[in-house]
Amino acid sequence: MKNKKIVIVLFVALILVAILSIFFMNKKRDDQKTPSPQLEKVKVQAGWILNGEFANICSAMVEGYYKDEGLEVELVPGGPSGASFIIATNALAQDKSIDIAVDGDIVPLLRGVTKEREEEQIKTKAFAAFWQENPFGFIVRADSGINNFLDLATKTKVDGKKYKIGVTADSVAQFAIAKYASTSVDKLNLTTVGFDASPFISGQVDALAAYWTTQAYEVEKAGIKYNFLSYGDIPGFSQPSMVAIAREETLKNKPEMLVKWLRATIKGSQFVVANPEKAADYIVSDACGGKALDREQELWLIKKSLPLFGKDKIGNLDGNQISNFAKSYAGLGQIPYTPSLEAMADFSILDKIY
Repeated sequence: MKNKKIVIVLFVALILVAILSIFFMNKKRDDQKTPSPQLEKVKVQAGWILNGEFANICSAMVEGYYKDEGLEVELVPGGPSGASFIIATNALAQDKSIDIAVDGDIVPLLRGVTKEREEEQIKTKAFAAFWQENPFGFIVRADSGINNFLDLATKTKVDGKKYKIGVTADSVAQFAIAKYASTSVDKLNLTTVGFDASPFISGQVDALAAYWTTQAYEVEKAGIKYNFLSYGDIPGFSQPSMVAIAREETLKNKPEMLVKWLRATIKGSQFVVANPEKAADYIVSDACGGKALDREQELWLIKKSLPLFGKDKIGNLDGNQISNFAKSYAGLGQIPYTPSLEAMADFSILDKIY
């Protein structure tokens, strides 16, 4: 009798095992048949090559923050491209396949929204900015005697000669400096230079219009002690950088996509702040800039840029900063009028996050 009970128990157990096996096999087949949610594709145009400036977007891609939001993000390099130069804001306005532009400053936006002919005006707005200050300014030697822009514009060297100032062909910074120093541009000792630091390193110029995110690295590698005069130190010329821009139709018709993208990019920014070494690894991976970039230089850039993210509300736009810069830029005659803040920026996406 006892053996009979054991046989019955074993038989029932085998039946239960068989039933469970069939259940889990069918469930696995069903899971395999159920397609994963399709990711929404988002094309982002960068304002420069995909270097450490874009570490937050790159990190968000590699860490899967965009995927978590249901997005598949493609980051397209800008800057020099053969014989042309890709400006992110302009590319966004002209190419409907691009959803978001991330530009180094708001100058292309200002020029685009203030075109005198309405049909030429670009219909784009800034909706976030990841760096709260722009890394453009002037590099001067630490022992040059130049401590600020007034020194640069009005002081002379020991030999009585004016400081030689190197600016690029498209620069307007010299006009801001002259106005700030209550002098005229023709009284500045200007010379046109390229986009590398060699004229400064070789001593051809005493001050070089440059970005500390790029040219300053060359100066440090050359062992030259230097000071950096930020363009934003001139009243009215502080402006954001790494500015996220979208067309008005995207802001109207796809606000949730922009919210998801911005939320993931903020996470990417937080990752960069906490993990600069890992972020540098991502930049030189095939997912972003690639192995042609120098990891040491990109890590240097990332670490230097960390304070630019700000302590609170990463991605935030400062309306007063934008308006003041637009007014100052118009004051130099670079745009025909000062546009309204509403014409330049949209705060609705940020409002849904903060």
